[in-house]
Amino acid sequence: MTDRPERQPALAGRYGPTATVALLALCPNIALTTALPLAQQRVVTALHTSTFGTQLAAGLSNGGYALGAVLAAYLVLRFKQRLLFLATETVFVAGSVAAATATSPAQYVVGRLLQGATTGLMLVIALPPLVTRFGSRVLPRTAALVNIGLFGAVTIGPLLGGVAGESASGWRWLLAVVALAGAAGVVLAALTLEQRPPFDESQPPDWSAFALAAAATFLPFLAVSELSSGGAASPLFGAPLGVGLAALVVLIVRQYRRSNALMPVQALSTSLPVLGIVAAMVGGAAVVALTTLTTAGLLDGQKDSTLVTGALLTPQVLGVAVAAFAFARLFPTRWLPLQVLVGILLTGIAGALLLAPEDHALVLAAAALLGLGAGSTVSPGLFVAAFGVESDKLGRAFALVELLRAEAAYLVGPVVLYAAEQSADPAQGLVRSTWIVIGLVIAGTGLLLLLARLSRVRLRTPDLDGWLEGRGQALPSPPTGAVVREQLSGTHS
Repeated sequence: MTDRPERQPALAGRYGPTATVALLALCPNIALTTALPLAQQRVVTALHTSTFGTQLAAGLSNGGYALGAVLAAYLVLRFKQRLLFLATETVFVAGSVAAATATSPAQYVVGRLLQGATTGLMLVIALPPLVTRFGSRVLPRTAALVNIGLFGAVTIGPLLGGVAGESASGWRWLLAVVALAGAAGVVLAALTLEQRPPFDESQPPDWSAFALAAAATFLPFLAVSELSSGGAASPLFGAPLGVGLAALVVLIVRQYRRSNALMPVQALSTSLPVLGIVAAMVGGAAVVALTTLTTAGLLDGQKDSTLVTGALLTPQVLGVAVAAFAFARLFPTRWLPLQVLVGILLTGIAGALLLAPEDHALVLAAAALLGLGAGSTVSPGLFVAAFGVESDKLGRAFALVELLRAEAAYLVGPVVLYAAEQSADPAQGLVRSTWIVIGLVIAGTGLLLLLARLSRVRLRTPDLDGWLEGRGQALPSPPTGAVVREQLSGTHS
């Protein structure tokens, strides 16, 4: 007697609903990362806590996001996507409700932690099937949607936070809307996601990787949360940060050496993935840090209201939209890496404009450039990295790239803001910290150009059909170390 095929939901196999499910999974919490800082004082007052309490919640949420992506790399192998997504999105709704109705700092922290962790899980659960199951014809559109989901939501956050910060309970209403968006995601996913078997139920759990990933994510974010209370001299800053970053290095080395690794570090150590990861890390860190510094300058330095501050940063949305359109057009061509390089340069120019936060016209122009920079670096860098690995490893590759990107994006911002606040003249401190970020952009650009030169990367048109059909990489990507050694030995000879 043969098994009867499982009944599929009403909207199964339709691109539009599947893409909407992915966006509903990613956008709400990612928008909160830039929205809630503007409503921070309202949360502090309502929960009778301190700045440390809200920053701890943000740090644990960001750490949970990075760890969730790593855990999902394993869970997608062992469990059905539909069941895993529905369970994860339901927990996200529960976390959002807990944060929105919080009556104590502990309840708020737990809610934010659940929001971050489940978003990281859903990133790896929902995005790879959207990329690989609908063919190369719609892949550029998918890439643009991923761009909006990963960084477009960040750019709308300041406006949402500015509105929420205008009233005592605005932050609760914002979190309630996020919970409703999650609930809509549960319903739509139940009607859309197909019944598919797990990828590899025989894959054993890699407990050492889980432990190292937990240390590599939570310890550094706990450390930067301590900056608001104990400062950089506190052992609760230096020790966790050092141990966490050491755990990240050990995790990557161990994954590189494993034959059946949880994350394909060997494949991601070739030329294209290395370039894509560096671009995503530099671009993400610079955009988040510049947004953080500008927000502080407008709120504390210029004494602008949260609404005005959010409105001044809103041109980022237009910038991301333009970048997403360009991304879709360039995606199937050989020119995509150039968009990444241009995006990083535009981010540096935005930083230069933000050296004068008292000039609102310059802030508006810089915000638009920041949006262009964000939309031209993070998601394009993610896909440049993906082109160097086989499509069946996409989810696990996304996990490592997002782990590294999240570490860079959400650690640099608090550190440069702390450095600015330690200055005797806060305005000059913000200027110096902005120069530090501009220096990071310049150094990152130089590193990318050097790696591209040493790796002899050429502009080629990707083989999207072959990639999606499992016939190898979309673009040739030789091992970075071997090519660099060959180049250096040729130079010396």
